[in-house]
Amino acid sequence: RFDSVICAEYLLAIAYSRSIVLNITKVQKLLYLAYGAYLAEYDKSFITEQPKAWPYGPVFPRTRKHVNFDNVLSLDNPKFDKIKKNEEITLLFNKIIDNYSNFTASQLSEWSHEKDGPWDKTVKNSNGNWNVPIDDELIKKYFLNLKI
Repeated sequence: RFDSVICAEYLLAIAYSRSIVLNITKVQKLLYLAYGAYLAEYDKSFITEQPKAWPYGPVFPRTRKHVNFDNVLSLDNPKFDKIKKNEEITLLFNKIIDNYSNFTASQLSEWSHEKDGPWDKTVKNSNGNWNVPIDDELIKKYFLNLKI
């Protein structure tokens, strides 16, 4: 499994190498898409951090604090050597960028707030608390029915 910060930086690097700019909200939503798609496909997570329910949708809190959006790393950065060897993740990240990077951050946030989706169910069951982990079973069930 990979650190969420490395995953977010790798996603950013792939997008940047293709002249696609991602803001912090888009990275959160695209990383969540990758997390859910991988969970549905392989019945396990590839990220060490579980997404949490925040007011603007699913968030990987460590990436909010530790990813430098002003200094996007190059794909050939040695930091990515291990994750680049994982073909499934690299293919998945490229597919997510191909299919979802053209959506706005607002559109992706709106999608992540979908009624009866994993974020919505978590928020409804959290007694108004934020930063509650979104259960992997909810995510997996949702993404089994979503074509990425």
